[in-house]
This record gives sequence, C-alpha cells and structure tokens, in this order.
Amino acid sequence: MDGIFISYRREDSAGYAGRLYDRLAAHFGSARVFMDVEGIAPGTDFVEAIERAVSSCKVLIVLIGREWMDIADADGRRRLDDPNDFIRLETGMALRRDIRVVPVLLEGARMPREEELPEELSALSRRQAIEISHKQWEASTGNLIEALDKIYFPDQAKVAPDSIPGAGGESIHWRTSRRGLWLAVGLAGLVGLALLGGWLLTRSAPPQPVLTRAAPEPAPTVARAAGRLEARPGHIDYGRVTLGSAGVASVTLRNSGDTALPMPALEIEGDLAGVITLDHRCPGTLAAADGCRIELRFEPRRAGPVNGRLRIDRGDEAPILIAMSAVGEAESATETETPGIAPEMPLTGPAPEPATEPATEPATEPATEPATETVPEPVRSVTPPVEQPPAVATAEPRILSFTGKVSGSRAELCYDVRDAEQLRILPQPGRLTNPRKDCVTVRVAERTTFQIIARGGDRNVTDRLVLTPQPPAAHPVTPSPDTVVDNRLPQVRDQWTYRVSGRWASTSRRTIEVSTLSVAENSVEELLSLIDADSRRALGQRHVRGPVAYVTQSRPLGTEFSPYLAAFGGLESESDWRGIPTPDSNSFWTDWYSKGMVKGRESVTVPAGTFRAVKVEIWSTRRASGSSTERDQEPVRMHYNIWYAAEVKRYVKMVRTITAASGQAIDTDTFELLSYRQQ
Repeated sequence: MDGIFISYRREDSAGYAGRLYDRLAAHFGSARVFMDVEGIAPGTDFVEAIERAVSSCKVLIVLIGREWMDIADADGRRRLDDPNDFIRLETGMALRRDIRVVPVLLEGARMPREEELPEELSALSRRQAIEISHKQWEASTGNLIEALDKIYFPDQAKVAPDSIPGAGGESIHWRTSRRGLWLAVGLAGLVGLALLGGWLLTRSAPPQPVLTRAAPEPAPTVARAAGRLEARPGHIDYGRVTLGSAGVASVTLRNSGDTALPMPALEIEGDLAGVITLDHRCPGTLAAADGCRIELRFEPRRAGPVNGRLRIDRGDEAPILIAMSAVGEAESATETETPGIAPEMPLTGPAPEPATEPATEPATEPATEPATETVPEPVRSVTPPVEQPPAVATAEPRILSFTGKVSGSRAELCYDVRDAEQLRILPQPGRLTNPRKDCVTVRVAERTTFQIIARGGDRNVTDRLVLTPQPPAAHPVTPSPDTVVDNRLPQVRDQWTYRVSGRWASTSRRTIEVSTLSVAENSVEELLSLIDADSRRALGQRHVRGPVAYVTQSRPLGTEFSPYLAAFGGLESESDWRGIPTPDSNSFWTDWYSKGMVKGRESVTVPAGTFRAVKVEIWSTRRASGSSTERDQEPVRMHYNIWYAAEVKRYVKMVRTITAASGQAIDTDTFELLSYRQQ
C-alpha cells in the first residue's frame, strides 16, 4: 500500500507518462512507481488484475490531456462510457477504496466537470489538480513531487544540507516519531559511553583525537560517483533547408552520474555560428538521472553547404563536441502561399546581419575619438534592438492539422499548430486565444471556406477547409466556381468505402466511407464517415492536397500518404522523393524525415476487385527521444506500401506498419477498398 500508480491513455499522454515515470522513479525509487498493468496472462480476469495493482498503491496519478474525455473506440463510442475501460476501472477503484487520486492536467487541459463523467468517477471532478507543462517540465513536475512528499512524509522536516556531515548538498529528511526519538536517545547513550571509554584509555597517553576524527572526512567524496554528462545524438544533419525557412534539430542532455551537475555552457562554432538559435528550458542544475532537451533552429542566410559544431563545456572535463552540417537552398517561387506577402519577404532573415556587425565594432571605436565623432553613436546605439526580429522569426509557424466536423448547422473546427504567435480562422471566429491546439465551434449556414492563418515572426502560413451544412439532402452540394471537371480527377459525390483492420486480433475492424464534397485544381474537400451495420456517423471533413507528395494526418484514419496523388498526375514511373512533409505525432515524437519511391506496377486484389496498380513505398523515420520506459511505445519508423489504380482515382490498398524504438511492431494497419461509386 505504498506505491504510486500512473494512469494514462496511450493516445493522449504516452509521452508524458514515460517522462513522468522516470522523474518520479528517480525521486521515490523505481520499486514504488508503477505504470501500466503488465503481464496479465491469458484467461486472467483483468478486472481483478487491475484491482490488485491499484490496491497496492497509496496514490493514483491520473494524467488528463486535451482528448482524455473524448477518445472513442473503433465503434465511435466514448471510452469513458465503457464499464470495462481500463482508465475508468483504475480511477473508479481508487476512488472507492479512498486511495489518494491526484489529477494531473497536461498542457492546459481542463478539469472534467461532474456531469461529463460517469457516476462512479464524479468524485474526480472535486479533486485538486496539478498542471504540468512541457516547456516548464522541471518546475511543474517539481510541484507534483512536492505534493507527493507531503502525502508520503506528512511529519517530516527538512534539515539544511550544510548541517549534515557528508550530505553532499542534498536535503535529508528526518522522521520525528516516537520510535525515532528512542533511537536517537540510544545512539546518544552509545556515543557517551564511547567518549568515556576513550577518555579512560588515553589518560596516560598524549591525546590524538584529531587524526582519528579527520580520517572519515574524505568518505563523502569517495562514497558517491561524480555527475556524468551525456549528450545525444553525436551528429546533426539538417539536410537541405530553403532560404527564409528553418530546420529544427534537438540534443538531449542527461546526467547519468550520482550527483547533481551545473548546466554546461553551450556554444555554436564554425560556419553555423550566428545562424543557429538555441532554445531550451533546462534548469540551472541537472539532478542525478535527470535530463533536458535543447532545440537548435537553423535559418540559412545564404545558399550552399555550411558546417559547424555544438560545443558543450563540461568544466574540468573535456568538452562534448557535436558536429553539425546543413545546406542552404535558394527559395522556390512556388513556396509562398499567403496572399499579401511579397516573394522577397522570406529573405528578411538575413537583413539584420549587416546591422549586427557595424553595431558592435563602430560602437566601441567612437568612444575613444573626440566628441565631434560621437554624433553617429546615438543612431547606432538604437540599432542593437534590431537584432530582435531574427529571434522572433526563428519560430516559423507550422500547421500540422486543420479539420472540421459538421453536425447540422454547427461545425467544430480543430487545429494543431506549432510556433505561431498569432492565429486566426476566417471568416469566423477570427483571432484565437489559444495559438497551439484546440477546437472551436462555429455556425455554417451554407457552403463555407474556412482559412486558418498562423503568423510567426515575418512569416504567415495558411491552410483552408471547406465545410457544408448537413444533412446533404436539405442542402445539396453544388460545385463551386473553381471546381474542375476532369474525368481523370475525382468528382463531387464520388464515394470510396474502405475496411480498416489492425495487426492484433483484439483490434476491431472499421468501415470508413470517403465522399468528395468539392474538387479544385489542386485539392479535394472530403467527408469521412464511420459505417456500421445499420447506421452512418460523420467523423469530419478535411482538406486534402492533390498533386503534392506529403503525409496527411487525421484523427479517424491516422497518417496517410497523398490519397489522390496518382489522379492529379503527381505520380510517375520514375518518381523518387526526399524530405516528404510529415506532421509530428505529438509534442515529443517530432522531427520525422520521410522518403519514398515508385516500385513499379503489380496486380493487387482487394474486396472491390483485382486491379493493375502502381505500387509506392514510403519510409518515415526519426531519432528516439523518449525515456527507457517508452521504448515499446515510442514510434521511430513508419513504413507504407500504397497501391494506386487509375480507374478508382484513389489508392485501393495501403499497409502502414509502425515500429517502436525497441524494434517491436506497435501496429500494422491495412486499408482495403470494399467498394467505390463514381458520378
């Protein structure tokens, strides 16, 4: 009854759970912290297994992300409404048994209201919550540890490290209890007898207590190993980065020793000095077994290859040197998407460069010249603040997803954006208070094009989504003026029905219907629906690019490679792609690199028939960045096999395999065409 149990949903907070486990295990010991119910043998009653695991704990931590309440199963039912849902069982048992339940809100997630929870979890809404943030990880998790300390050690008092010999700068807790009091009295008596005996034995000899008392002093330095700083990866290659944009890489620092380490000094050397921006929220001191992440943003100022290294100064030890390389590439004229931005705007990044050099050198020289020469100095003394725009421009905004779900005349717009200072959705609701990730509800009286505009520094990035009110019978979809009529392209009201199955026998099959709402010159607006035996439920609308080779992501289907690439002429027999745009999995599993190629033509059979299809193979990879406990959950590789058939105008089959950092397959999803209907 002394453990700490971490309850979380994999789809919502797996990355946070792994990092939090490492943090708590380092403080309370790994034997006290539990995460997941593992090793449930076949035939075992999993309800009893969960009850035993939860009952062995003193505290249950419930990690609540933004989607904790709304995550649904394969049938579209909210998981919290399932009496056999693991999270519901774990939390409900803890509340019934009066085990302390601590809600932890992740990245601004709100506390569930009582009416939103099942009756057995209603008491959770009255529990005091603690917030945890990725950007303030050390401070926010420190608040949680402080709260847990009060639960586990309510009668402890901290003793200053300086007052404890050999404490090594760490705080030590003393339990003031009756048993401890008697122990202290006993120890004092033994010390007194030892002193008395020593005095009797040394009356006839010169006293030499100084030597015998000084000998133990070096023990603290021998007893504990020094802190040891490690950094990975050992090399960073940004690849090709377009002028006016940015490439982002990260380095993880970790103290693998037994004592705390001061945060090392960081310096960029070589050609990359001045074009790499360092960003981190690392504490001033790295505790034992603790770590932090440093982001390095590269913004090229000229075309061509550049090299350098990150120098991590460890004080008395040899510095850690991480080699870095990149290639600046001239901007393509087709890259600008935002109206009202001149093509030369992305090149404003290098503009401050001349300002920084004259600002440092001439500013010091006039100080030694006569007063008449110092007239220009006030003008130049104002220029250093001009260095601020590059720092602001380092965060180029990215729109990872922009989706909509229509119910009658209401629509829910959901977005996931990175590095945006301002965010707007037009024509409504306008400027948004949360520029990162959220959902907003708007009214849709007619077919409406919504545009999301993310602004960061001097760059604007946009995406758009067309929504049509439902039901379609009451508001028929009419082609927009920019609709393209081309027999090679999909047409309005075309439908494709796919069967989606997973790797594991326990994964239920789903039937997804895709229908087109509009077709433009280079994109398709489509509606996704979940088809059951006797019902159809809309999952949402989305905007899909046509001729672009990219990885798209949506909540119902996960990641897909360009569904309409062949129909829009973006697929040739010699197609070979590098650096395919790929969205982040979440806040931690980022920096995907994707490449692919056409493998040729082959015959493929699916429930809809046998097709002579073009096969495409895509590989997406990233470096592992999670903790050791996440090795079986953290995705580092995604492999896609896609077959396109010209007569279907979409892919007829896709197999997506996701592999964890440990090499274990997380899942293999197979999409097979059941039927299709064309106008």
